[in-house]
Amino acid sequence: MQAHRPGAEEVRAALDRIVASEGFASAGRLPHLLRHLVEAALAGQTDRLKESVLGIEFFGRDPDFDPRIDSVVRVEARRLRSRLEEYYAGPGRADPLRILLPKGAYVPVFEYASSAFSETPSAASATPTPPELTPMPRGWKLAGILALLASAGIGLGWWQTQSMRKLREAPVATIAVLPFENTGGDPDGEYFSDGLTEEVVNRLARTPGIRVVARSLTAPYRGKAPSLDEIAAKFQASMLVEGSVRRQGQRLRVTARLVAVRNGATLWAESYERTMADVFAIQDEIAQSIATALRVRSASPGTAPPAVQRPSSLEAYHLYLRGRQQSSMNTAESMLRAVQYFEDALRLDPGYAPALASLSTAVTVAGYYKLIPPAEALTRARKAARRAVEIDLLLAEAHAALGLSLAWQDWKWAEAEAAFRKAIDADPRSATARGFYAIGVLLPERRLQEAGAEFRTALDLDPLPLFLNFTYAFFLLAGGRPQDAVHQYERVLELEGLHPDVYWDYGMALAYAGRTAEARRAFRTSRERRGAKDVEPHGLEALLCGDRETARRDAIQLAEAAAAGREEAMDAARLFAALGEKEQALDWLEIAVQRREPEAVWIKADPRLAPLRGMPRHDALVRRVGLTPESR
Repeated sequence: MQAHRPGAEEVRAALDRIVASEGFASAGRLPHLLRHLVEAALAGQTDRLKESVLGIEFFGRDPDFDPRIDSVVRVEARRLRSRLEEYYAGPGRADPLRILLPKGAYVPVFEYASSAFSETPSAASATPTPPELTPMPRGWKLAGILALLASAGIGLGWWQTQSMRKLREAPVATIAVLPFENTGGDPDGEYFSDGLTEEVVNRLARTPGIRVVARSLTAPYRGKAPSLDEIAAKFQASMLVEGSVRRQGQRLRVTARLVAVRNGATLWAESYERTMADVFAIQDEIAQSIATALRVRSASPGTAPPAVQRPSSLEAYHLYLRGRQQSSMNTAESMLRAVQYFEDALRLDPGYAPALASLSTAVTVAGYYKLIPPAEALTRARKAARRAVEIDLLLAEAHAALGLSLAWQDWKWAEAEAAFRKAIDADPRSATARGFYAIGVLLPERRLQEAGAEFRTALDLDPLPLFLNFTYAFFLLAGGRPQDAVHQYERVLELEGLHPDVYWDYGMALAYAGRTAEARRAFRTSRERRGAKDVEPHGLEALLCGDRETARRDAIQLAEAAAAGREEAMDAARLFAALGEKEQALDWLEIAVQRREPEAVWIKADPRLAPLRGMPRHDALVRRVGLTPESR
């Protein structure tokens, strides 16, 4: 007897329950994606539910959208699948009809609860669900299986050949590179093993036919051994690279192997016993050996990826790696240490472009936060970035660093945009270049649609960097989307190395979303993390929390401090603008521009200055910063 198939109205009722639930109401575009998938399936338009079509039709990508390069559809489908699982484990536990999204597919399945977890998909599914493969166990279990195969007369060579043949059928191989394990027993060696991992990732990413999982996604697995199931589910990777590093004096031992996630087969493995001077050759050999093992087609003449510059001094390279490690810690102390390490590296090798580019970015950020006098930072950052570009025209990080310096320090927006475009041309998959372009030029100019596109692409390429996630949250707030900004700041709070500014901006987003009690708690946390004795909200914080009397009293003190140079004129401008004292706000804004305060770049985009937009004096100040006034 044929099972009863859910009707369209039943499915839509189930869909309405899902999108109205708390978990989906705060899930950004996920409920819209789910509705799109369901309605297309109900209409029998399953040809629209392909990755290449969804990228253009739903996510607004260009007609030349290539899902092998841009993973937005896969990433959002995984998020949707996970959110559905949470819904049915909680508020939707008793739902009579369930909407499921099978792994590896974009056509939803409609099933009654009694059969929702059966192994056979419901007849209501528009297309059959592909069978899922259970990855082969690793370790001693794998050894036992190999012994069994050998006893049956099946050679390991044949098995590997078949595994490789199936992997090569895919147009692009997706590889997750786990952090190389530091086995030397020296905790200080972590920077070196991390640096080796990053260089292998960068070299593989430059190889045509290979897609590499973002380094920030695999970094949390340092010292851990995730299961192959987890690698496949979390990263959608078909292969895994893992290895170890041992340093003993000037001797270096590196092991690496390539594993097929589908079945646990070791496809390639090698051990290198060399001197420290050979570290760059080892990085090249690992990447080339993996490409050879996969028989990845070489780039055509004239299109090969640019060679990676090697420093002339091994000690300079070590100092550069230490600087990169420090700059990722996001504290004032670590940023200044990073600047010092980069400068020490350049004293040994003045022509090492990656160190010059990293120094420029670190100095720009340090100048923005006044860890270095802004005028001094301007000169140092611009000089380092221009030198990096002169040495290596194809280094995306050099152009991106120059763009950030030209924008935030020189206020030369057209030149900055040209530099960012060169960075993206040099490496379209550089999340840093795209993120810098969004926050460096597009957001200050309030070109919100373009900024949003660059942020989304950057986060698709590398979802976890604190800088990208933090600035994307501010973009959402500046674009008038406080609730979305709150959700994004909450994602930021899950990351490591948080700056107190994150909590302050989170409080601001909560206040704009009308959640003043939560905003007050966030402001207190920010003050605690700064070491303040008085953690109660003051000034603009108090005003955002509804305490106008405290804000007015503090405005007088802030004005006195700003006049004496102890506080930023921008802070006074923001407070007076929020209080409705527009002329006083404009007076302070003019002083901020005159002083070339770093945060004056937000004169047009800052939501706290929104009451001033369109006023002739504000338009004039926007022009003085080099930006374009809002059209009316």
